Amino acid sequence: MRLRSLLLPALLSGVTSSQAQSLEDLAQIGSGKPFRYSSNHEDWKGSNVDYKFIKPGETLTLADVKGSGTVRRLWMTVLPSQPAYSRLLTLRIYWDGETSPSVECPIGDFFGVGHGLDVNLESLPVRASAEGRARSCVWPMPFRKSARITVSNDGTLATWGFYFNVDGDHSPVAKDAPYFHAMYRQEFPCKPGNYLLADIKGRGHYVGTVLSARTLTPGWFGEGDEFFYVDGEKIPSLRGTGLEDYFGEAWALRQTNGAYAGCSLFEGGYPGARYTCYRWHVPDPVRFEKGLKVEIEHKGVAFGPDGKDIGNNNERADEYSSVAFWYQQEPHTPFPPLPSGMDRLSFDYRNLIEAEALKIEKPSSGHTETVNVNGLHGGAHLEWASPEPGAELSLPFEVSKDGNYQIMLLATKRWDGALAEFFVDGTPVGEASFYSQSYDMHREIPFAIQTLKAGAHRLTIRCKGKAPQAGNVWFGLDGFIVQGTRTSD
Repeated sequence: MRLRSLLLPALLSGVTSSQAQSLEDLAQIGSGKPFRYSSNHEDWKGSNVDYKFIKPGETLTLADVKGSGTVRRLWMTVLPSQPAYSRLLTLRIYWDGETSPSVECPIGDFFGVGHGLDVNLESLPVRASAEGRARSCVWPMPFRKSARITVSNDGTLATWGFYFNVDGDHSPVAKDAPYFHAMYRQEFPCKPGNYLLADIKGRGHYVGTVLSARTLTPGWFGEGDEFFYVDGEKIPSLRGTGLEDYFGEAWALRQTNGAYAGCSLFEGGYPGARYTCYRWHVPDPVRFEKGLKVEIEHKGVAFGPDGKDIGNNNERADEYSSVAFWYQQEPHTPFPPLPSGMDRLSFDYRNLIEAEALKIEKPSSGHTETVNVNGLHGGAHLEWASPEPGAELSLPFEVSKDGNYQIMLLATKRWDGALAEFFVDGTPVGEASFYSQSYDMHREIPFAIQTLKAGAHRLTIRCKGKAPQAGNVWFGLDGFIVQGTRTSD
């Protein structure tokens, strides 16, 4: 049986057939000189410092390739010094000397996981492994004169270690071969009307969508249909049947990975939960001659003033962010400006309350101490060691006005991390494990959006005992954010 990959033939028929496109093609000698640009140290024999630093506001050039060829693989991993770093590092790619990038989006979303989180993903063109921290893709990206690939740090702290490989080959590119594009958008929260994924001018085909959502009200959010308007259509010729259907699921969402579609992030059904879904149109690219507009409704369950369910076809003001992927012949329409780094995040880390800086009451069991560790937010966290089951530790906070708020605890996890239950003013709000096989910083533990009155409140952690894999009882508390829900301008 002939083993034939769908990826290259479906997306890039203009590239010469001498390049390997399937396992069977490897039995033939092709043409094209390979290239690699990487973070390998200049002293490649004597040094193992194979990473780069990116200071806040700086841009690192990953590759500046001259001549014609095709980028065939991107791989990167980051030793972060800032939570949500993958929404704060921006990937840009420029083809043939253009000044407006053809790719512009946060690295996490580009590799299929939104919200600045590290989550594993397995699909045909895109992969995230090592608990989401090693990211790679094999989208074929042809160019005729040059390719320049950069990553910018739009955060507030330097990225300690940025490792990368850019692999490809110098080989002839057909005159009609299209260029790869990827564009990030967001609406926090969604505005009235459909959410716009892309509005493309030119000739090409659409090959993928990554959509992330954060729900702001109770109930199922995913009743919205997707619409593809091809070549200026007034009525879309491609119409969907629901958000989860478009991403290969049915009857709500669950975390799953598939070759062409899946849900890489699923936090649950509570208000404030976050999701990321992906769909690769590799076997079914949406072709267009003049242009393509892609939209999706943001509809679902809503409740009336009396709290009663008023149906599942109501527009909702949740938070959406997305990346659209396509190939087209240049020139392309310049993308809208990206939001600033911190404005892309679910939680505003400028407002993080450092746990180690709080004046807290002595816990009912165990001992606490401030421990300095490079890489933690603020360079330190509060450790609570050896508490008995049922022991409690409370963190005080205040809100200035009545409203709806979501609390997110920034945790450190490790090999002796324990099990915890959480309360706000005595009301249970969730449970979590602090266990990890390694020393794991910047782990977000979000709780459901809730109504708080102006004044003083307490977030309480109650020890539930050892994790099954752990030999001790330990908690690392880096800090927490009390975030009010955003409203439309």
